[in-house]
Amino acid sequence: MICRECNACNKWSKVNVLLCLALLLGSVQVQSNVTANDAVILMYHNVSNDSSPLTSVRPEVFKQHITYLADNNFNVWPLSKVLYYLESAHSLPPKTVVITFDDAYTSVYKEAFPVLKAKGLPFAVFVTTKYISDANQNFMNWNQLRELQQFGAEIGNHSHSHAHLIRKHKNETHKQWKHRISGEIINAQSILEQNVEAPIRVFAYPYGEFSNSLKGILRELGFIGLGQHSGVLSRTSDFQAIARFPMATGYDEIDDFSMKLVTRALPVTILSPTDGVLSNRHKLPELKLQLLAGDYKKSAFACYVSGQGRASITWENFDKGIVSIKAKENLKAGRSKYNCTAPSINEHNIYYWFSFLWMKPEADGSWYRE
Repeated sequence: MICRECNACNKWSKVNVLLCLALLLGSVQVQSNVTANDAVILMYHNVSNDSSPLTSVRPEVFKQHITYLADNNFNVWPLSKVLYYLESAHSLPPKTVVITFDDAYTSVYKEAFPVLKAKGLPFAVFVTTKYISDANQNFMNWNQLRELQQFGAEIGNHSHSHAHLIRKHKNETHKQWKHRISGEIINAQSILEQNVEAPIRVFAYPYGEFSNSLKGILRELGFIGLGQHSGVLSRTSDFQAIARFPMATGYDEIDDFSMKLVTRALPVTILSPTDGVLSNRHKLPELKLQLLAGDYKKSAFACYVSGQGRASITWENFDKGIVSIKAKENLKAGRSKYNCTAPSINEHNIYYWFSFLWMKPEADGSWYRE
């Protein structure tokens, strides 16, 4: 069943402050004996034939995605409603999906919105407010964003300037950095509140980059955080670093898309490191996990490294599920992921998924350019 109740979708937006406070004040660490419902969050940027394929899907492909969701009885829900259900221990229906867009490109209004409107589907758009205030033609205007809200869209925060928020300026202290980044988020939220109705207190990290310190700022400000690392939302998720499946050319074919829609969250505890931000000296960073009990084949657990293929895994204690993961080749400067999967024991072609994001500067210590 697909959510077609626009009034109901708007109702969830209006309770977002209480929702987020409840989530943030509640415990993020969930005991392994609690059954976790899963929801897949899809992340799009541009829906266009003319923009970079790294951050775009073609309009005809987007239509295929939405048609597939409708034809196969997926439950497309507003983001805030899914978050509320997970926090309040309500059961999500099977095959729950959330649709999100980062940056508020004009192509979303022209190409994606008519398709979603025709199907009555809710979605969320995360806005970089400077782009809108500057009347950049590549991005929607406030009237268009308000129109989206009338048909079930939620509007969220994607910072004011779309800066690399994990990076400090030259000679900037931690206190100065924290003040600057807090201002980015607060300023953007204030602009949203002045221009659209009840923007949700959910923050999509620019470039998907986050650190423990940045997550701490969001927690202090009462925001939930969305990344761009692949994975599934569940009750065991870190609500300041929720995973989404990025949709882009080359990773948007219908077979790949349909597989991701039924992926489950792999229940893990991250033992080390405490942060994915690396120094320029790190070459083969090690990720240590403890896999918790679940319906997956631990013996078939495997991990893959962005641009490299299969990672090396070492079981330190198989019975307790403690495993170390390393790339086989030095990580390049930029963003890399360790994607880990394990097949379900009881369901054919269903996989459990976990992703960890690394961010590494150039060899001279400078940050990579986009």
